[in-house]
Amino acid sequence: MSTAIAILENPAESTRSDAEQLGAEITELCSYIYAAESRLLSLIHEFDEKEYWAQLGLCSCAHWLNFKCGIGMGAAREKVRVAHALAELPKISEEFARGALSYSKVRAMTRIADEKNEDYLLMIAEHGTAHHVEKLVSKYRTAKRLQDPEIAKEQYNNREVTHYYDHDGCLVIKARLPAEQGGIDRQGPGNGRWSGPCPRKYQHRRYRGNVRTHRRPPCRRSRRDRRNLHEQQ
Repeated sequence: MSTAIAILENPAESTRSDAEQLGAEITELCSYIYAAESRLLSLIHEFDEKEYWAQLGLCSCAHWLNFKCGIGMGAAREKVRVAHALAELPKISEEFARGALSYSKVRAMTRIADEKNEDYLLMIAEHGTAHHVEKLVSKYRTAKRLQDPEIAKEQYNNREVTHYYDHDGCLVIKARLPAEQGGIDRQGPGNGRWSGPCPRKYQHRRYRGNVRTHRRPPCRRSRRDRRNLHEQQ
């Protein structure tokens, strides 16, 4: 009777305790799910290594997962990739097996993880969210890709600047340039100039220094702009 009276007198505390209890149960269940996911990936790795999926005449382990387990092809390929990557990452595999890491974090880390950065990625995963891990991995992969000389050469060869006149007579310019060549010095409204070399596809006859540039024609005001200007005056 006294407990019921206490609950009626303090409904907020009762709600908070219920929320904490439900939250603890959810997180505990998630840990079991993560551990089961780790075991699943371990089995998938073994299944793929022994190529048991070929007994049904299928093309790959991902196709077998799609056929037998109802997993979409994209998700199935990711599970196979992660399963093989975890075989080379004992520390991440151990944390995943005991339910301390979610599959989302593990999937992201295995894109860049190796024996050199495994501890660092585990530290990020422990103190950050899955979004933090995915963002870090994305930035890391971008930086590594930009350091590749072949990528830099491809960016240079794919330079392009196109232009056209819009319906109101303004000149619209679209450019695809490497970052170090595509800077624009802004000297004032409508007075920008290219600071990098201009691609061959940019066909204009006026020059500023060694850079081909353009003379921007004045924009014709639309009827609505002229009417608004007249009303303001």
